[in-house]
Amino acid sequence: MRFSRTSSRVATAGLLLAGLTVAPAHASALTPPPGYACQVTYASVDWATGFTALLTIANTGSTPFSPWILQFLFSGTQKITTSWSATWTQTPPSVQAANPAYLKSIAPGASASVGFQGTYSGVNDKPTDFTLNGVPCAVTYTDLS
Repeated sequence: MRFSRTSSRVATAGLLLAGLTVAPAHASALTPPPGYACQVTYASVDWATGFTALLTIANTGSTPFSPWILQFLFSGTQKITTSWSATWTQTPPSVQAANPAYLKSIAPGASASVGFQGTYSGVNDKPTDFTLNGVPCAVTYTDLS
């Protein structure tokens, strides 16, 4: 099959336009909606092959997170063994903490505290990529030892 120069140009233009329409949608997924912002403090202490982590999730925006799900990634072999103040699920490398029934919303200026104990082998690297309802959160790490 032979293409003419015109159909080749049309195909190229179509590919370029497809790329242009996809790019803004992808870029906007990284930009939180107006009014949403969060800060997570991850405080932890390690021992032998275990650790405890206490997390404070602060709503630094102007819109409530209701309901809410905190998500983050572990880079190693960390496994949650006991948890509190949220409904925790782990599908490595992803971890999710969903709001408990008694704390369905985090209002602007308010915070929620959750935590867990876990095990690891090798190195217990700090988790990354914290999001609250998909909104990227600023993170502060604190060593409790």
